Amino acid sequence: MENLFIGKMAAIFDAMYQSFIDYDEEYEFYNKLIHENKCNSILEIGSGTGNLAKRFLDNNHNYLGLDYSQSMIDIALEKNKTCTFIHGDMRHFSLESPVDAIIITGRSTSYLINNEDVIDAFESVYNNLTQNGIFIFDFIDANRFIPLIKENQIIFHEANYEGTKYIRESHWETTPMENFMLDWSAKYYRVVDNEKEMLLDDFSTVRVFTLNEMQLFLYLNKFEILEIIDRKTYAFDTYVIKARKFL
Repeated sequence: MENLFIGKMAAIFDAMYQSFIDYDEEYEFYNKLIHENKCNSILEIGSGTGNLAKRFLDNNHNYLGLDYSQSMIDIALEKNKTCTFIHGDMRHFSLESPVDAIIITGRSTSYLINNEDVIDAFESVYNNLTQNGIFIFDFIDANRFIPLIKENQIIFHEANYEGTKYIRESHWETTPMENFMLDWSAKYYRVVDNEKEMLLDDFSTVRVFTLNEMQLFLYLNKFEILEIIDRKTYAFDTYVIKARKFL
């Protein structure tokens, strides 16, 4: 979402997703997976406006956040003034010290458009994990998502935050490009006096994956899969994979 993550629209994103996602439940989900392997230090890729960061910090985790959008990081820092957020690209990043766990949240893998992007991101994750470090990420399941959008020309989402109602109208088109690519156009509105006020008309190209693709990417990048979780989310079902770095 080239426009939604920058400038004042980052604040609209933050407001809408307060209603879309139960961040307390989201924290508990990832915290359980991390603590099963006794991880002490954590990097969240796609840390956004810092909603998960706040919960990790409140529970005394050694946490870092990384996001591609400086506007999102600015909002995150307002909420978490003592936290460290890195402005960077998940495909090419280098931490001062490796961490025990890296999580990619919010289906941010959708922005890894081609195979080279995926390989570069997974290689960067590998290089920044401690020995036997844990890698956890979610992704949109192509086998379920593509039939969904074929059957629904427009997908509506509503959110209420601090007395304001927001609406998102999304339209998806498959593209003739390689891989499972989708063009996503979305209109964002605020409802004022029962009338829709346009906030943003946004467009992105994103990618969805099959489970077999992700299993192969992990194998090629020297990760051992520990667990595959079929998970319901606010919009559609996804997979979450927990893997371990091996030498």
